[in-house]
This record gives sequence, C-alpha cells and structure tokens, in this order.
Amino acid sequence: MLALKLLFLICFIAASSCQSHDLAMGQATYGDVVLFKVNEYKYGFPLMVRTSIIEYPQPGQQNFAYIKAIFIKDHYIDGNGGYPTISAGGVGQRFAKIKLKSQRSHGFNFTITIYGRF
Repeated sequence: MLALKLLFLICFIAASSCQSHDLAMGQATYGDVVLFKVNEYKYGFPLMVRTSIIEYPQPGQQNFAYIKAIFIKDHYIDGNGGYPTISAGGVGQRFAKIKLKSQRSHGFNFTITIYGRF
C-alpha cells in the first residue's frame, strides 16, 4: 500500500512538472490547408513580462479563406512558457489576432499554425 502511494506521488510530481501552455481551437479536417505558420520567440529579461501580438492576415493583406482551426504550440514544457490568447477573430472568421504573453523574468517560444478552407 505504501509503495502504491509512493508511485502515485512520483507520477503526480512528474505530471505537474511537465506543463506547457498549448492552445487548440477548432478542428482541421481533410481539405483544410495551412493558411499561416510562424514561430514567435522572445528572450526573457529579469523582472520583465514580454508580449507579442500576431495578426492574420498581416496588415495590408486580404484573406478570403475561413479559419477552421488555430493551434498554438508552447515549446517550453517546464511550465515557464508564456500564455496565448485570441483577442479578436478566430475560428469561423477570416481574421485572427493572437496575443502572446510571457511569465515574469521568462521568455516564450510558440509555433502558431492556422488552418482554413477557401
């Protein structure tokens, strides 16, 4: 019984230490294409919070495809990565505005992939 509790505790600690802040909205299906893909990376500075705003389509461009899915992959799996949020548009729209925010004194490394259909 003690060994089972110890094993559970070790598994819980391992699971809690491997946290990433991924975001997945919508579902990419057959026939959807990659409309936009970018890797956004910023270094961390002591006592600072880093932010970045990604817009699709980029200013001055037009988009005629509807967004079906947005996947934001956090490459920091130790829990020190940033937090992605979609502040405007998104799935079902023709535009998206994504805000990336780091934790204090840390940076972030995200890969943003937007799928859609014409």
